[in-house]
Formats: sequence, structure tokens, C-alpha cells
Amino acid sequence: MQKTWTSSLAAAVLLALTACGGDNLQQPPQAAPVAPPVPTAATITIDFSKGIDGWTAGVADYKDDNEPTETGAGWSKLPPPVGGTGYYLISHNNSDDLFTFTKRQFSGLVPNAKYTVTFEMTYATNAATGCFGVGGARGENVYMVAGAATDEPKVVKQSSDNRYRLNFDHGDQAVSGKQGKVLGTQGIEGLDCGGTEFAKATRKSEEAIAFTADKDGKFWIVLGTDSAFEGTNDIYLLGAVASIKPQ
Repeated sequence: MQKTWTSSLAAAVLLALTACGGDNLQQPPQAAPVAPPVPTAATITIDFSKGIDGWTAGVADYKDDNEPTETGAGWSKLPPPVGGTGYYLISHNNSDDLFTFTKRQFSGLVPNAKYTVTFEMTYATNAATGCFGVGGARGENVYMVAGAATDEPKVVKQSSDNRYRLNFDHGDQAVSGKQGKVLGTQGIEGLDCGGTEFAKATRKSEEAIAFTADKDGKFWIVLGTDSAFEGTNDIYLLGAVASIKPQ
């Protein structure tokens, strides 16, 4: 009899709770779904007169027996009449094909979004046009190159030919690659072949590079020269502009 009484009491309590408004319990408000961010156009302006923090220089396209010499990089004062400061890069091409570059990662894009980018680059040099050079004239056979990549550009030794190359397609001298575009040649018309004077110039290309931002909205920019000139080439990078558009 005690067992029956307990079950009846429990049922009565349940009915009482229902009668007191158990069906009217308020559910917490549901947050509205957050719309994913929309990729927009952006411009990155690089000014090497203010410093080179975050940039790392390197060389590629060579073998162990023709490794480049006289390599160096740093923030330096420019010779007159240009003046100011810039990013100084120097290397001696012993392989008939040398890519001298600097790289840096940038942020602020929508994670995993697809973009295109075009570049213009400003620099100072004493390389003239119409002069003689071993392997090709310095003015006409050193190419200004800009590139973009999702993953960090690294120099990797290739098993196929034992050549040290970057792990992305930056092109080959006068020929643009998928992720690197030729902006023009280095030489400036009007300079003397003796290299006694410097001037600055800007090279640009409307040929867009397609890339995807990584999971954190970051990507890499590469600036440099691709040289067929078999000698020492030095240059002062002054800055660059990357014009980014969503695909």
C-alpha cells in the first residue's frame, strides 16, 4: 500500500507543477547568426625609407659549385643625387641565373579568401641601358620581380638538378611565373655606363597574381631581381605598392 501511495503522490506533484506554468518556461534568446566577413579591395604601401623590420633577404637559382658571392642586405643611405635611405641588396651571379630577393608576411585579409594582386616597385640604381655586360648587359638583363604566396617562400634544394630554388613559381628572368611577375628591366636610360651616378625609377605590371589568404588572413610578398648578368649587381629598393582585389 505504501508503494502505491508514493507513486500517486509523485503524479500529483507533477500535475501541480504543470498547472503552475511548467509549460510557460522561457527559453534563452538565440543569437542571430554572424555573417562571414566579405573580402574587400586593399592597398599595401611599402616604404623602405622608414626601415626594413620584418623583411628577410635571400638568394636562389644556383648550385653548390656556383653559389653566389658578395651577397648582402641591409638598410642603407643612398648615394647622391638620390639621397635618403633604402633597402640595399647585393649579389654576384656565378650561375648565369640568380634570383636575389626579400620577403615579408602581411596580415589583415579575410581568412581563406581568394584575392588577386598587382605590384609596382620603386628603386635606385646606377645600371644604365645600352652598355656591355658578361652574360648580358646589366641594364637590360636584370629583371625587377614581385610575387605573392600563401605559404612562406623558402629556398629548397631540388632533387632533380641539385639546384637551390624557391618553393613557388616566381618565373625565370624575362618570363613571369604563376606567383611572380616581371615588372620591367633594371636599367635607367640616361645614366653612364661607368656607373658613376644613381637615379631612381618605378616599374609596374598590370598582370595580376592570384593567391589565397591563409587561415589567419595572412600572405607573403616577395620583391627582388632575377639576373642573367654574370657579375655583381647592387640595388636600393625604395618601396612598393601592392593593389589587392577580391576574386
